[in-house]
Amino acid sequence: MNALQFQKKLLSMQENMMNFALMLTANRDDAQDLLQDTTLKVLDNQDKFVDNINFKGWVLTVMRNIFINNYHKIVRT
Repeated sequence: MNALQFQKKLLSMQENMMNFALMLTANRDDAQDLLQDTTLKVLDNQDKFVDNINFKGWVLTVMRNIFINNYHKIVRT
C-alpha cells in the first residue's frame, strides 16, 4: 500500500476511531486528543504496517495502547 492509499484509508476511519476513543475516554475533549495522538502515531509508523494485516484492527490497537500508556502516566503522578 502506498502512502496516499494509507492516508485515504486512515481518513476514512476517523469516525470509527472517534467512536472508539469516546468509548475509552467517556469525554469528548479527551477523545479528540486521543484521536489526534493516534492519527499522528499511525502516520509516523506507517512503514511498520504489513499489507495483509487488518488495517482497522491495527489502528484501533495503536489507539488502545496510547490510551493505556496515558492512563498509566496519570496514575503514576
